[in-house]
This record gives sequence, structure tokens and C-alpha cells, in this order.
Amino acid sequence: MHLPGLEPDTVADAKRFLPWRFAAGRASPTNEKLGVMSAHSKFCALAIVLALWAAVVPARATEHSDGPMVHFSIPEYKLTQIERETVAACLVLEAANQGDVGLRAVMSVIRNRANMRPLLFPLTVLRVKQFSALNPYTSGQVSLWRLIQRAKQDATWPNALAIVDEATCAAWVDQTAGATHYTRTGERTAWTRTLHTTARIGDHTYYR
Repeated sequence: MHLPGLEPDTVADAKRFLPWRFAAGRASPTNEKLGVMSAHSKFCALAIVLALWAAVVPARATEHSDGPMVHFSIPEYKLTQIERETVAACLVLEAANQGDVGLRAVMSVIRNRANMRPLLFPLTVLRVKQFSALNPYTSGQVSLWRLIQRAKQDATWPNALAIVDEATCAAWVDQTAGATHYTRTGERTAWTRTLHTTARIGDHTYYR
């Protein structure tokens, strides 16, 4: 896929950035795991490419053309129910014992990893070996449905769903100061040595 004014390398970067595939007729492993993402994948992929195109083309049009500028806006992405539940399950299974502030902190990490794009929230939590509570699913041991049902039994479930919805808004407050990783406080891991500690919330230490 190529749009005028958008270099092939930029499109290639977008393809690498997105977990789903651009090519028609090819199923995405991530979409198969979610079971319902395929209906949105092409729209989401197109939205990203159009956003990149919109950022590049106006500047080039000003430099090389006196023609009229074309302006358009991309509608805000709205999470589906299964996507909301997938992210909420991650919050509950990772930080149910951390209280509201702990759930919000984990949501901030998800949001920061997704570059604040709601359409990437579910794909972020379903990446392999990223959130240990979901490892049983990403390693193929249990179904995503089973993990969601387990999370729904927790008293924090309604709050977790509300937090996911709140995180899709621009007014979200990140109490982790931009963290993209976290560990149990006191846990020693090699990969945190190159990261900066941003916050300690509940039993978790946050890094970026």
C-alpha cells in the first residue's frame, strides 16, 4: 500500500509497528487470538497510514504546489467489548491487590507502551511475555476467554473496566511518570538495570 507523498520506508515502518498484517487475505496470529479483531484490523491499519500521510503530505504540498490543501480527520477509535475486557483482565490479574491506584498504574504502562493509542491497548497486553498474568494465554496453555472469566470473578472487575474506558481519553492522568515497565518491588532483574525508576506504587516499582 502506498500513498502519494508517503515514502515506502515510512509505510514499512508502520507495518513493522502494527502487529496485524496489511496484506489482504492473510490472517494475523494476534487477530486469531483475540477472535474478533479482524473486523477492525484493516480500518486500524488504514487509519495509521492515513495519519502518517496527513503529517507528511501538507508540508510537501506547501513546498511543491500552490494547489488547495485537503484536510480530513480520523474518527476516534472505540474499543469493542472484548477488547475492553481483554485489557481489564490484564489489570485485574496483574494488580487486583494493589487497589485503584495500582490498577491505574498498570493501565498507564499499557497506555504508554501503546503510544496512547486505544486501538493498540489489547494488542499491547497480548504480546508474548509482556504481562506475566497473561503468559498462560500467550503461551497457548489456556484460552483468553478463561482468563477473562477468572478476572470477572474479582471484586475489582467493574472498576477495571471503568479505568480502561477512562484511559482512552486524552485527559488521562499518568501517575507513573511515563513508565513502560514494572516489577515487583525488590525483584532483581537484569533488564531493569538500564532503565530509570519513575515511581513506586503498591507492591510495584515502575521504570522507563
